[in-house]
Amino acid sequence: MKRIILALAGMMAAVLPAFSTAEYSMAGFFPLDGTGRIVASMNPAWRFHRGDVSGADCKAFADSAWEVVSLPHGVEILPSEASGCVNYQGPVWYRKHFSLPDSLSDKKLFLHFEAIMGKSRVWVNGKEVARHYGGYLPVVADITDVVDREGDNVIAVMTDNSDDPSYPPGKPQDMLDFAYFGGIYRDCWLVAHDRLHITDPNYENVVAGGGLAVWYDNVGESKADVNTRLHIRNEARTDFSGRLEYILIDAAGDTAAMTQGNIKVAKGKATSISSKLNVDNARLWSPRSPHLYNLHVRIYDRKGSVVDGYRRRIGIRSLEFRGKDGFYLNGEPYAEPLIGANRHQDYALVGNAVSNSAHRRDALKLKNAGLNVIRNAHCPQDPAFMDACDELGLLVIDNTPGWQFWNDAPEFGRRVFSDIRNLVRRDRNHPSVWLWEPILNETWYPSDFAARARATVDEEYPWPGCYSASDSEARGSDNFPIWFAHPRSMSDAPDKIDSTRTYFTREWGDNVDDWSSHNSPSRVSRSWGEEPMRIQARHYSCPPYNVTSYESLMSQPRQHVGGCLWHSFDHQRGYHPDPFYGGIMDAFRQPKYSYYMFMSQRPVQTDSVYAAGTGPMVWIAHEM
Repeated sequence: MKRIILALAGMMAAVLPAFSTAEYSMAGFFPLDGTGRIVASMNPAWRFHRGDVSGADCKAFADSAWEVVSLPHGVEILPSEASGCVNYQGPVWYRKHFSLPDSLSDKKLFLHFEAIMGKSRVWVNGKEVARHYGGYLPVVADITDVVDREGDNVIAVMTDNSDDPSYPPGKPQDMLDFAYFGGIYRDCWLVAHDRLHITDPNYENVVAGGGLAVWYDNVGESKADVNTRLHIRNEARTDFSGRLEYILIDAAGDTAAMTQGNIKVAKGKATSISSKLNVDNARLWSPRSPHLYNLHVRIYDRKGSVVDGYRRRIGIRSLEFRGKDGFYLNGEPYAEPLIGANRHQDYALVGNAVSNSAHRRDALKLKNAGLNVIRNAHCPQDPAFMDACDELGLLVIDNTPGWQFWNDAPEFGRRVFSDIRNLVRRDRNHPSVWLWEPILNETWYPSDFAARARATVDEEYPWPGCYSASDSEARGSDNFPIWFAHPRSMSDAPDKIDSTRTYFTREWGDNVDDWSSHNSPSRVSRSWGEEPMRIQARHYSCPPYNVTSYESLMSQPRQHVGGCLWHSFDHQRGYHPDPFYGGIMDAFRQPKYSYYMFMSQRPVQTDSVYAAGTGPMVWIAHEM
């Protein structure tokens, strides 16, 4: 660690950079012109009612008196300090009227909700098309046969964020150290495409399949192999014969690789097709140089017309964890310990209903602080945040929903495993995904659950570069190659260090000495002024007492590869009336002094077009 004088602890040399590559996926892909696939935002103009209403699922229900809102929507505007379960908990209703243009007259039609908080039901024109338990993963419905192609259509959604132990996280909200609010708080899309189409992985329920899967091998400076598996369904009236084409486009717009192959799909059937692209002079993805390619996918019929297609942004990289030798990226030992932070998704006033640009700004602020790992605490985060991590070079620990709660009822376990599968299916193509964390955070679950959780990830991602992690002391931890542990725990018991495991600290920094009053050198409101903020910065950097700090993490051998601060932002919580004040930024993302302490440790890098998270800086830790 570079030594810090906190009275003169470092300043931002430049404003946050704007990236011309910033864009957000839609329903899990990026549209590609000329393919006939259309994706439209369904975010504007929903009717909203807080509370339960009889008959609101019916098409003819009178909703004109309801409030008009747009998505993402968070049920209510919250106080700036909304902890202690002051938020609304209960059922809410949404209704949206829409009509279809003639151009969609013979298309397959899907509704794709990126997430709906709680237990939800979705109707179209009075017919139930989806039912979902959980608030963090896609809710996808085939509405092809229930829409009126010539008249008015109505989507009705009922969702309830009340306590419910039957699905994760399960724990009563007045006992949670975070909050999850309610509503349709992420984007909603209408996807239209041919009846011969690339499927949605979160709809199809195919192990290691559905949609497009991409993985890499033979990764090196001179070349790399990009492997693909594409799932295609034929709901047309006849058998299909045609051609599948992949074109890999680099950041300059040049073609880096291309491959084609014949395909046949019988009517009413689906098939998976594997392909490989050989890439010469491959530009590899890394936190310091997060190069992204655009992979164009097109399906042609026998006449040469494009039937379906889209593009995905991918980053070519290889990941290896080599026990005592630590973490290897792209075949090379990673140069320095990886320092990161945990991230909850809530924002001041709006709760979880955060815009795509705000998700990206969070990622950019964290990268500019010099952080290179984000742990998604304790749930899958918005696709826009994952897109930003790909673009900016942030490694991600991808978590399944859960926190300090287990239910022995088989239904709960089934829903946990469903979440794990759909998490991997949603995020498997993101180059930013570094580790999967399929276990339930800080939970006393059965040991056989841990084994099944690891096996479920491996089933869904059976290709190179798939690693799962668990707390070293948790039940079933022997099933995992990466263990979460503190450096102090390892030094206190060196005989228990396993040379076959790689270690990482999932949470460090929070240091509470009195849980009743929450006294802590790490928990500081910006409003308390400069001396408390200096105390927090000293605590996170290198305090005189024995606690995991930036200094201790930077001093570890290669077997311990780094750690994620708890926490990047102040956030609301259920079980205590005060928000969590341990963030290096407040709930409005305004920096504290500790933010600049982290920034002062970032590398000086001038040889890359990616300016985020690098460069010299000075910050005067004094308001005068």
